Amino acid sequence: MARISLTVVLATILFVFAGCTSSRYAYREQAWRKDFEAICMAKTPIRRTSYAEPMSRINDRGVCGVWQPIRVSAALRGYVGFSTPAILTCPMTHAVDGWMYHSVQPAAVRYLGAYVTGISNMGSYVCRTRNHKFGAKMSEHAFGNALDIGSFTLSDGRTISVLNDWNGSDPAARAFLREVHKGACGMFTTVLGPNADAAHRDHFHIDLARHNAGNSYRYCR
Repeated sequence: MARISLTVVLATILFVFAGCTSSRYAYREQAWRKDFEAICMAKTPIRRTSYAEPMSRINDRGVCGVWQPIRVSAALRGYVGFSTPAILTCPMTHAVDGWMYHSVQPAAVRYLGAYVTGISNMGSYVCRTRNHKFGAKMSEHAFGNALDIGSFTLSDGRTISVLNDWNGSDPAARAFLREVHKGACGMFTTVLGPNADAAHRDHFHIDLARHNAGNSYRYCR
């Protein structure tokens, strides 16, 4: 009986280790991540300001970490504040600024007659798998390459929430959220919202993952 129990225990350990190896450590050789950050910082460096602070390298558990992390407390040169600071890569920081400038602000003026002055940060860097599922592939959050946004604060004091307004009673708020979601699909390689799955019913997930070798594929839901 003891021998059978020991066999079961060893098999369980091997199964868990195998799952970790395939889902976590497969990312160890993705050299593009380091290059992606280095090229961005060389071409369009992010300097220390009141709203963006370059940090020391994050070398976390397993493969998690960021080579040149940026602690970001606001977008658009400080105009759009974050509810809590986000830890992002240089490419993500610039992409968020571009999205805010080209899509979010024009949509806010068009549909809501106001500007966006803040967003609720529901998640940036964190060492975890996709949707926190055991054995799943690593999330882009584990590399500072993703941001979750739950709501937008307007210059007139209103708050537009993904959870409450995506299918809410205000047609202008619905139109605004769909417009900025669509705009994100042209700026980021992954965009997930309420139409993606239940896990994203209350926020937009945006990231710069590479889905294919040529980095041409976009996943927008």
